[in-house]
Amino acid sequence: MLVLLTFAAIAFLFDQTTKCVVQTRPALSLGGRLLQLREVHHRKRIYGRAGFRATLIVVWCAAAIAAVWLHSSGWFLHSRAALAGMGCALGGAAGNLLDILRRQHVVDFIDLGWWPVFNLADVAIVGGLLLAFWGMVPQQ
Repeated sequence: MLVLLTFAAIAFLFDQTTKCVVQTRPALSLGGRLLQLREVHHRKRIYGRAGFRATLIVVWCAAAIAAVWLHSSGWFLHSRAALAGMGCALGGAAGNLLDILRRQHVVDFIDLGWWPVFNLADVAIVGGLLLAFWGMVPQQ
Protein backbone atom coordinates (compact mmCIF):
# COMPACT_ATOMS: atom_id res chain seq x y z
CA MET A 1 0.00 0.00 0.00
CA LEU A 2 2.96 2.30 0.65
CA VAL A 3 3.91 1.98 -3.04
CA LEU A 4 0.46 3.22 -4.13
CA LEU A 5 0.55 6.20 -1.74
CA THR A 6 4.13 7.11 -2.62
CA PHE A 7 3.50 7.14 -6.37
CA ALA A 8 0.22 9.04 -5.91
CA ALA A 9 2.04 11.72 -3.91
CA ILE A 10 4.90 11.94 -6.43
CA ALA A 11 2.53 12.26 -9.41
CA PHE A 12 0.42 14.87 -7.61
CA LEU A 13 3.38 16.97 -6.46
CA PHE A 14 5.17 16.77 -9.82
CA ASP A 15 1.97 17.83 -11.62
CA GLN A 16 1.28 20.76 -9.31
CA THR A 17 4.91 21.93 -9.34
CA THR A 18 5.14 21.92 -13.14
CA LYS A 19 1.84 23.82 -13.41
CA CYS A 20 3.16 26.49 -11.03
CA VAL A 21 6.40 26.79 -13.01
CA VAL A 22 4.56 27.09 -16.33
CA GLN A 23 2.29 29.80 -14.94
CA THR A 24 5.28 31.95 -14.00
CA ARG A 25 7.23 31.51 -17.26
CA PRO A 26 6.56 32.64 -20.80
CA ALA A 27 5.91 30.07 -23.53
CA LEU A 28 8.94 27.98 -24.43
CA SER A 29 9.67 26.15 -27.66
CA LEU A 30 11.83 23.03 -27.47
CA GLY A 31 12.91 21.54 -30.78
CA GLY A 32 10.98 24.04 -32.88
CA ARG A 33 7.39 22.97 -33.44
CA LEU A 34 8.01 19.48 -32.06
CA LEU A 35 7.38 20.50 -28.45
CA GLN A 36 6.14 23.75 -26.99
CA LEU A 37 5.42 24.54 -23.37
CA ARG A 38 2.64 27.10 -23.14
CA GLU A 39 -0.07 27.68 -20.60
CA VAL A 40 -3.57 26.78 -21.77
CA HIS A 41 -6.64 26.85 -19.54
CA HIS A 42 -9.00 23.98 -20.27
CA ARG A 43 -12.33 25.52 -19.26
CA LYS A 44 -15.75 23.93 -19.19
CA ARG A 45 -18.84 25.64 -17.89
CA ILE A 46 -19.66 22.57 -15.81
CA TYR A 47 -16.44 23.03 -13.77
CA GLY A 48 -18.08 26.02 -12.09
CA ARG A 49 -21.02 24.02 -10.77
CA ALA A 50 -20.67 23.03 -7.11
CA GLY A 51 -22.67 19.82 -7.62
CA PHE A 52 -20.36 18.69 -10.39
CA ARG A 53 -17.25 19.41 -8.33
CA ALA A 54 -18.74 17.48 -5.40
CA THR A 55 -19.45 14.57 -7.73
CA LEU A 56 -15.82 14.58 -8.92
CA ILE A 57 -14.63 14.41 -5.31
CA VAL A 58 -16.93 11.46 -4.61
CA VAL A 59 -15.76 9.66 -7.78
CA TRP A 60 -12.09 10.23 -6.91
CA CYS A 61 -12.65 8.94 -3.36
CA ALA A 62 -14.53 5.91 -4.70
CA ALA A 63 -11.64 5.15 -7.08
CA ALA A 64 -9.10 5.41 -4.25
CA ILE A 65 -11.20 3.16 -1.98
CA ALA A 66 -11.68 0.68 -4.83
CA ALA A 67 -7.92 0.53 -5.44
CA VAL A 68 -7.24 -0.13 -1.76
CA TRP A 69 -10.02 -2.75 -1.64
CA LEU A 70 -8.81 -4.51 -4.81
CA HIS A 71 -5.31 -4.73 -3.37
CA SER A 72 -6.48 -5.83 0.08
CA SER A 73 -8.86 -8.44 -1.31
CA GLY A 74 -6.08 -10.05 -3.30
CA TRP A 75 -8.04 -9.89 -6.55
CA PHE A 76 -5.97 -7.29 -8.39
CA LEU A 77 -3.04 -4.96 -7.92
CA HIS A 78 -0.73 -7.68 -6.62
CA SER A 79 2.50 -6.45 -8.19
CA ARG A 80 4.48 -3.39 -7.29
CA ALA A 81 4.12 -2.20 -10.90
CA ALA A 82 0.32 -2.37 -10.70
CA LEU A 83 0.33 -0.49 -7.39
CA ALA A 84 2.73 2.14 -8.73
CA GLY A 85 0.59 2.59 -11.84
CA MET A 86 -2.61 2.94 -9.86
CA GLY A 87 -0.86 5.42 -7.56
CA CYS A 88 0.24 7.51 -10.55
CA ALA A 89 -3.30 7.49 -11.95
CA LEU A 90 -4.83 8.54 -8.63
CA GLY A 91 -2.19 11.24 -8.10
CA GLY A 92 -2.69 12.63 -11.60
CA ALA A 93 -6.46 12.63 -11.17
CA ALA A 94 -6.03 14.44 -7.84
CA GLY A 95 -3.89 17.08 -9.58
CA ASN A 96 -6.53 17.84 -12.19
CA LEU A 97 -9.27 17.66 -9.56
CA LEU A 98 -7.46 20.26 -7.46
CA ASP A 99 -7.26 22.55 -10.51
CA ILE A 100 -11.00 22.24 -11.03
CA LEU A 101 -11.74 22.88 -7.35
CA ARG A 102 -9.33 25.78 -6.96
CA ARG A 103 -9.41 27.49 -10.37
CA GLN A 104 -12.50 26.04 -12.08
CA HIS A 105 -10.27 25.11 -15.03
CA VAL A 106 -7.42 22.69 -15.72
CA VAL A 107 -3.98 24.08 -16.55
CA ASP A 108 -2.49 22.31 -19.59
CA PHE A 109 0.91 23.16 -21.02
CA ILE A 110 2.48 20.40 -23.15
CA ASP A 111 1.82 21.18 -26.81
CA LEU A 112 3.00 18.67 -29.40
CA GLY A 113 1.22 20.51 -32.20
CA TRP A 114 -0.53 17.43 -33.57
CA TRP A 115 -2.23 16.44 -30.28
CA PRO A 116 -4.46 18.42 -27.90
CA VAL A 117 -2.52 20.32 -25.23
CA PHE A 118 -2.17 18.28 -22.02
CA ASN A 119 -0.35 18.25 -18.67
CA LEU A 120 1.65 15.82 -16.54
CA ALA A 121 -1.47 14.78 -14.63
CA ASP A 122 -2.88 13.47 -17.91
CA VAL A 123 0.36 11.58 -18.55
CA ALA A 124 0.23 10.11 -15.03
CA ILE A 125 -3.39 9.02 -15.46
CA VAL A 126 -2.94 7.33 -18.84
CA GLY A 127 0.55 5.96 -18.18
CA GLY A 128 -0.40 4.87 -14.68
CA LEU A 129 -3.46 2.94 -15.85
CA LEU A 130 -1.43 1.27 -18.59
CA LEU A 131 1.19 0.27 -16.01
CA ALA A 132 -1.52 -0.96 -13.62
CA PHE A 133 -3.10 -3.13 -16.30
CA TRP A 134 0.30 -4.39 -17.44
CA GLY A 135 1.19 -5.17 -13.82
CA MET A 136 -1.96 -7.30 -13.48
CA VAL A 137 -0.98 -9.57 -16.37
CA PRO A 138 0.63 -12.75 -15.01
CA GLN A 139 4.37 -12.69 -15.74
CA GLN A 140 6.01 -15.89 -16.90
